[in-house]
Amino acid sequence: MAIVNPLGATLLLAAMLAAQGSASLPWVFPGDFRERLRISDLVVSGTIEETVQAGNRIVDGTKVTANVARFRVDRVFQGNAAERELRITWFTLYWEMTGKGFAYSGPPLADFRPGKRYLVFLRRARPGWQVAMPVYAIEVELAATPRHGLNCDLSQAPLWERYQELAEELEDYALSLPAPPPGMTGEAASYFPSVFDLLGGCAEPFYNRFLSSPSPELRSAASTWLDLIRSRGLVCKECLARVPQ
Repeated sequence: MAIVNPLGATLLLAAMLAAQGSASLPWVFPGDFRERLRISDLVVSGTIEETVQAGNRIVDGTKVTANVARFRVDRVFQGNAAERELRITWFTLYWEMTGKGFAYSGPPLADFRPGKRYLVFLRRARPGWQVAMPVYAIEVELAATPRHGLNCDLSQAPLWERYQELAEELEDYALSLPAPPPGMTGEAASYFPSVFDLLGGCAEPFYNRFLSSPSPELRSAASTWLDLIRSRGLVCKECLARVPQ
């Protein structure tokens, strides 16, 4: 059974762009959620306080616009972050208004918004930190505040514990979203693949929560993931035992 990750679904964007914008981009969107962790030196959650443009530059042979965000950290999942406030550089496509139309087809594009809380994936840069992958939106929006009493620093925790805590953050946000409009699975379903990547069979209770959704499309999406778990014979105990330490 083929499962399509909604986060990697095609995004069509009509805009007035420069001719160079039609060139293929050099980056490959991560195939699963764990790949985002593997390419990152630091994985943290927190809130964007402010973001400003910082000029254009060439990254991996592609002209992009750099943006610098002030980011307030509330949890650390991977790597070391001694400071509770980071300055992170993120990138958008370089777009120049012309008299020609242009259609973008590819993964969703990064769009950090002040006041929103995200899980972000970072690499060391000079100076400070920058997103682990330019242009594409590999960050994940989370609930506005973490649940009370959670471990704020999981950098030294066992890998299976980090996976569980990451999945719970994703689940909390997905479960807080309203039912989607008729005919759509909605934003919550875009979190289904990531939770499966992290937990495998242990994700079953999460999907079960959506079987009572008023949205038939969302119920169907949850059933698809439950069917995948069952078809592969995954159970929670086995899932956690297989996580490499």
